[in-house]
This record gives sequence, C-alpha cells and structure tokens, in this order.
Amino acid sequence: MKQKIYTKTKSGFTMVELSITLAFIGVLLITIAIITTNIVSIYQKGTTLKAVNSVGRGLIDELTSAINTAPSVDTTSLCNSLAPNNVDACVKDHAFSYIFHASTNDEGEQYNGVFCTGYYSYIWNTYYSETSEQSHSLKLRYLNTEGDTITTDAPRLMRVEDRNYRVCSAVMDSSGNYQSEFSSNMTIDITTLAHSTTDTPLPNPTKTPTEGMLDEFDLDLTLYEFTVFPISQDSVTLRTYMSGTFILATLRGDIDIMRSGDYCSLGTQIEDERGEPVGDTSSLNNLGAEYNYCAINKFNFAARTAGV
Repeated sequence: MKQKIYTKTKSGFTMVELSITLAFIGVLLITIAIITTNIVSIYQKGTTLKAVNSVGRGLIDELTSAINTAPSVDTTSLCNSLAPNNVDACVKDHAFSYIFHASTNDEGEQYNGVFCTGYYSYIWNTYYSETSEQSHSLKLRYLNTEGDTITTDAPRLMRVEDRNYRVCSAVMDSSGNYQSEFSSNMTIDITTLAHSTTDTPLPNPTKTPTEGMLDEFDLDLTLYEFTVFPISQDSVTLRTYMSGTFILATLRGDIDIMRSGDYCSLGTQIEDERGEPVGDTSSLNNLGAEYNYCAINKFNFAARTAGV
C-alpha cells in the first residue's frame, strides 16, 4: 500500500478579490467622509442660526424693557417744548420725528438710524453703510463721566442713556421748526442740551454708551434694517405704544435682503452679453463655508411705556 503524501498549499486573495475589497473600502471611506462633512455643515449652519436667533431675542428683550421702563410723555407738551414754531405738525404724528429716524439710498437699502424710547436711545449703522464705497457712517459725540468729549467710531448698534430725547432732537432743526436735519453721514452731538437753542453744556455728563450688543458665538452679526412704526398714545394715561421690526443677519454669505428667494448667495454668477462675470465673484470659491456661516432672520417687537 502506497503512503499518501500531504503537501502544504498557500492560499490568499486573488487579484479580483483584492480589487473588489479595495474598491469596497474606498467607497466606504468616501461615504464616511461625505456623511461627516454633511454633519459638520449641518452643525455649523445650526450654530449660526442659533446665534442670530439668540441675539435677536436678546434685542427684543432689550428694546421691550427700555420701552416699558420709559416714563410716559405728553407728546403735546413735548411738541410745545421742542417744536414751538410748528406744534400742529408735531402733535399730528405724536412727535414721531423725536422718536425715530432712518436714512435709505435710492434702492431702498437702509444705511443707519436712531431710535429714542425716552429711557435709552439707540444708534446703528447697517450692513449697507459698512460696505458702501462712500462714507455713510453715523457717529456719536458725547461727554464721559469725567467731562471729556468723546467721538465714537461708527457703531453697528449702540445704546446711550437718554431721558430727554437728546439723540433724536439733535438731528432736528434747532430753531423750533418740526423739520429733520438727519443725514446718513453725520456726527450726532449730544455734548450740549440738544433740545435747547443755546449751547448750554450738559449739567451731568453722559454715561459711556453700551456697544457690543451684536456679539455672539464669535460671529460678525449686523443689522440690515431697523424700522419703527408710527406710534399711538392714550390720551388719558399717556401710555405710548411703540412697535417695530429689524432684520439681523451675518456679514458672511453675500446676503441681500432686496433679493427674492434665498437671501444667502447660492453661488450663481450673472454674466453680461459677452459672457463676462458681473459683480463680486470672491464668494464662489468658498461657497460651502460661506453658506454654512450665513443666517438671517426678521424680528418684531412691541411694548408700551409706563402710564401716569
């Protein structure tokens, strides 16, 4: 009987099996990378939206609180004091020009404005003022607690304690006429009694204005529009009803509130008749990152001042 001889054989992947395995691993890695990228993008977009909404709600609380704590004002008496030469026009709109002013360009884009609640006054410069080729900045000149004259840089949003409507009366005709001298490129000077026709120094220096009200999550947030609607007043209690709206958004993302559809740029490029790109093309190179850091929202507020 012949003895069987066993030999060791080496086994392994064939080239076909190896190719299929590598292809599967490659597809798996690409899928994981795509899913991870989408998760990061969704997270960043959500964080950006959260920042805008958080700051917007904070501003609503800020404005509502300022209006609610403002003392009631008899607008007729206010008109008699600030606009004695044209009381009728002032009374007709409840001295609205001493409460709100805003400037816009020919396209309807707002540059800046002022809003006086009777407790705090607010000064802002919008995105369009900041990015305009010409200067449209609104500044404030005030006295600090040491009595020094300070002129601020153009603020995105600034609050100053102002119980005498000095910020808004400073942009009105000081001769007693109910006429606005508000300009989109001016320095509001409240180092004197702005509602007086004389250059009497303020008896008490203005406290340092509050800035940094749009800071959140290290994102650059700015106002694109701030509007206050015509006010109404109860003739008995003198409670004044104020309401308005503002648009808050990021600087990034090539936002245009005048555009229909998605306000954040989708990377489309307009071309002229010769096929040449029109406008800024810088955002097209990093569309994904810019779009993830782009968020915009519109907020409304309404409140009443304290009654008599």
